[in-house]
Amino acid sequence: MLLSDRDILEEMKNKNIIIEPFDPARLQPNGYDISVGPVYYCLRPDLDVLFPFDKELLEKAFVRKVAETRTIEVGGKKFRGRFIEIPPHGFVLAATSERVGTRNGVVASIRTRSSLARCGICVVRGAGWGDVGFDGVWTIEIQSAIDKTFYLPVGLRVGQMVFFKTRSPPQNPYQGKYSGFSEPVLPSLYKDKELSKLVEEIK
Repeated sequence: MLLSDRDILEEMKNKNIIIEPFDPARLQPNGYDISVGPVYYCLRPDLDVLFPFDKELLEKAFVRKVAETRTIEVGGKKFRGRFIEIPPHGFVLAATSERVGTRNGVVASIRTRSSLARCGICVVRGAGWGDVGFDGVWTIEIQSAIDKTFYLPVGLRVGQMVFFKTRSPPQNPYQGKYSGFSEPVLPSLYKDKELSKLVEEIK
C-alpha cells in the first residue's frame, strides 16, 4: 500500500518513518522530496577496469570529493554555488542530505525527479529500493544520459521518497552493510559470503 501525506505524518508520529531534517513544505501528496548532499564519489578517469570484488582495488577506483563553492561560466554567464560536476555520460555516487529510516513494516523507495529526468539525469540508476529497518542517508547512483557536462547544485531536490506498508512486519528487518552511514557508501560486493566460491585471488 502506497502511503499518502497523511499516512506519512502518522507513521512519523509513531516513529515508523524517520526523516531528518524534515521540511513540511517538501511533503507531497504521496511522498517526500529529498535533496542531494555535498559528498560524492567518482571513478578515476584513468581507470581501465572496475573490479569491486577486492576492497583495495575498489577503494583505488573511486575518488572521494566534496563540492566546494565555485564560479562556473555557461553560455557567457557566470554562476556561483556548490556543484557536483557530472561529466558527459558520467556516473557519480552521491547521497541524500536527509537521513531516512523505516521500521515496523514500512519500506521506502526513491524516484528520480521528473524535471531532472527531462534533462537526461537519472538519480537512481537501479537501486532505489530500501528494506524495512534501513536507517541512514541514501546513496544515490547519478548517471547522465547526455553528452554534455552537467552541474548539479548541492541541496537541489533531486527525487521523491515514497513509502509503502507491508501486509505484515518482516521476520528479519534489515541489518545489512549499507545502513547507518552519513555519507555515500561504496559498493560492498567484496563482503558477499558466496564470493570466495566464485572468485579466487592467485598469489
